[in-house]
Amino acid sequence: MVAVFKIIQVFLLASVKYVVTFPFALLIGLNFQQTLIAVTLGGIAGFFFFYHFSGYAQKRFHHVKTFLWKHSPLSVRLRYRQLVAWRKNTTGERVFSKRNRFIARFRAKYGLAGIVILSPIILSIPIGAFLLNKYYSKHKFAMPYMVLSILSWTAVFVAFTLIFPNLVK
Repeated sequence: MVAVFKIIQVFLLASVKYVVTFPFALLIGLNFQQTLIAVTLGGIAGFFFFYHFSGYAQKRFHHVKTFLWKHSPLSVRLRYRQLVAWRKNTTGERVFSKRNRFIARFRAKYGLAGIVILSPIILSIPIGAFLLNKYYSKHKFAMPYMVLSILSWTAVFVAFTLIFPNLVK
């Protein structure tokens, strides 16, 4: 019964922060096969959950934002327009925030491949799923690439474990 709770814990952790889950599962006492299955299925299930949830959340946010704009007082809308005009530079172009600049630079430099490869280990599964849904939802192979990336990182972890078996025990 305790092993089932450990597997569920590893499954849920893998759906959020994939890179730390494989060593964690081995440290808490799961055997190699249980670790492999729980981490792989947790990463893939987490990706599908967050991919579809982020699409739903983006649609809902758009509806809420439109509703609030239509039903906000005129003074609030005018104040918002003044704030947006203040954020523009002298040529009338919008000034990007640090976050927007980072996302634009990351997307231009790495694109779909960068998001797919770096999501399981650096960005985390939820952030990668959100970025993939936001920028590449129309791409036919975006979801299969992400699943392949998760499986590839699992193979890297397995190879590392097989090469250095003394680190596991």
